[in-house]
Amino acid sequence: MKNVSLALTILVIAPVVSAHRLVRLYDVSQGSVMNMIEKGYDVTNVDIRNGFVDIMLPEEDVDQAVLLSHNYEVLPREWGELLTENAKGAGYYYDPEENWAFWCLLAEGYSDLVDTPVTIGQSYEGRDIYMIEITGQTSGYKPPIYFSSLIHAREPGGNSVLIDFAMWLSSNYDGGDTRAAYILDHSTVYFVPVANPDGYIYNMPNGGNQRKNMNFTLGDGVDLNRNWGYKWGYDNSGSSPYPNDQTYRGTSAFSEPETQVQRDFIIDLEPIAAMNYHTYGGYLLYPWGYEDILSPDSILFASWADAMTVENNYTYGTAWQILYNVNGEQNDWCYSGESVPRIYSMTPEVDDNGFWGSQNDTTEIVRICNECRPMNILFCFAALDYVGISGDGEVGIEPLLLLNPIYPNPAVSSVSFSITSSGSSNVDITIYDTSGRIVHSFTTGELAGGTGSLIWAVSSEIPAGVYTARISDAAGNCDSRRFTVMR
Repeated sequence: MKNVSLALTILVIAPVVSAHRLVRLYDVSQGSVMNMIEKGYDVTNVDIRNGFVDIMLPEEDVDQAVLLSHNYEVLPREWGELLTENAKGAGYYYDPEENWAFWCLLAEGYSDLVDTPVTIGQSYEGRDIYMIEITGQTSGYKPPIYFSSLIHAREPGGNSVLIDFAMWLSSNYDGGDTRAAYILDHSTVYFVPVANPDGYIYNMPNGGNQRKNMNFTLGDGVDLNRNWGYKWGYDNSGSSPYPNDQTYRGTSAFSEPETQVQRDFIIDLEPIAAMNYHTYGGYLLYPWGYEDILSPDSILFASWADAMTVENNYTYGTAWQILYNVNGEQNDWCYSGESVPRIYSMTPEVDDNGFWGSQNDTTEIVRICNECRPMNILFCFAALDYVGISGDGEVGIEPLLLLNPIYPNPAVSSVSFSITSSGSSNVDITIYDTSGRIVHSFTTGELAGGTGSLIWAVSSEIPAGVYTARISDAAGNCDSRRFTVMR
């Protein structure tokens, strides 16, 4: 995580303007939650599975929580605000200056993979919003995959996850985990790590409670994740028309420069998939959010999410299934296909301790990064498979020998191969790693009726990575598919 020398930077102590506390309410119905949102309460987390909702209240009004539920508790102070000793530097999270330094140093250390940060536009107060491009040394078209964080300025956990994933991709590309080489050789990964720089900088001396941007023209900022164009202002529960509410959507769709910058960049980029990180709660969300309806790709999204959350046990589904309705938000706009070809967009809500709960604990930041890294890896694989990057292209339109989709993929302990042939014959199966080395080989018995299947037990000595299964018969027919082993 953050370099120790950076963590020892001398801090300038600034007074907290208005302290807020996170309060957890128990025994609250879903209808009560929607009522709280419509009344302008700062609802920060809804956990239907465990039966509670978190709200942010001014410290002087914490006792008013009893009006919402008789069963409540005030959460630790550091969950909802930056403590005095961290007020200038975000504690063990990366503050704005440390973000910039990290991405510049990453580009310097892995100059063959990582480009230096490039400004894609300016914020409301004129600060740069920048992106970083990471890709491998292979040539040709490589579909873009998009990652962003900190559109809500008090959610640094998502930013930590992006930093971790970028470091993992870069450090494992050459001689490390072969999954990193596969992702970077078959795609170009883009990061926008600080999508709301004004709000994030404002949070450093001011306690960390600013969620919105710094356009105080009508109130205390605009919720940038309610300012996107698709279904903007669809109703007043999924976003608010009142300037002082935390979900205030702005005066019009894309009224804010921060959302305009991301919109224009995404339109130019045309990514195939996007992960837009938030905190907190431990969820994985996908469209639609604006209404209680499923998208045309709901089965696809659910299948991706099911595989992506096996290790971290995040709850997955649409926003209205898990939390509450949202409109004018980034996921729905990306997926809508209105301004750019449909993007398969998802929002992880990192399972951090509140907004700033890991500010004094590097082990907790390591934990959330370890929980989300496999999710990011599988997301890239899912996106690439969806656009057809799964075989090696050697088979014709009417193959005489076919290796059907490998299951499960990713695999942990065993893999099932299903083979279809134009005749009855023995078939050789060879497993290669990405460097072309043979990992295992075996031969099927004669295929009865031209079909057959077998299960391969994946040895514990085989490391996590990308592998290719290749089949061939005596007539010279062949086929292959890639699959992933997780550890």
